[in-house]
Amino acid sequence: MLKNIFDYRKIKERVEKIKNELENEKLLAESGGGMVKVEIDGLGNLLSLDIEDNIFKEKDKDLIEDLIIAAINKSKEKLKELWQKKFEEYIGILPLPGMEDLLS
Repeated sequence: MLKNIFDYRKIKERVEKIKNELENEKLLAESGGGMVKVEIDGLGNLLSLDIEDNIFKEKDKDLIEDLIIAAINKSKEKLKELWQKKFEEYIGILPLPGMEDLLS
């Protein structure tokens, strides 16, 4: 069993399959009750950033920056959960340290 888990060629093939699927995944995260929305793909690429117009009326630069950071961090949390799900589904194990490097 362990030999199969660490068969690099098979793992690389499965990771490539996962990577192809992740490219088509879309994850949406928001902060400030939806005032800032971030969309990323399953590889972590930022696809869109939407900021409600009324947030600019406050003219609070720090608030805007904090909401953007919070939305991005939430999207990264969702991405990590998605990766774990995909690795478990295809490889049968949780991602090992450094496995994320195979996706990049």
